[in-house]
Amino acid sequence: AAVIGGDSLPEQKPHPRPLLEAITRAGGTPNAAVMVGDSETDVATARAAGVPVVAVTFGYGGRPASEFGADAVISHYDELDAAIETLLPR
Repeated sequence: AAVIGGDSLPEQKPHPRPLLEAITRAGGTPNAAVMVGDSETDVATARAAGVPVVAVTFGYGGRPASEFGADAVISHYDELDAAIETLLPR
């Protein structure tokens, strides 16, 4: 629903604005959003935005995803729904 690239805004990750802008453009709110990423920068961005974050083990992060400090770590997208359910209040 929204794409924010590195040149879309004056700020870039790990600044929170790109994530918050993507959420807004997609019609969402930060309290109902989850960041999914494959790097320490993605985790730092989510933290700066106050959004829960799921790290994936199948990215180019360089280090094991379990070391990024994410709220949850998944190794396949089949695990994403369950991870989100633990992170977002109903």
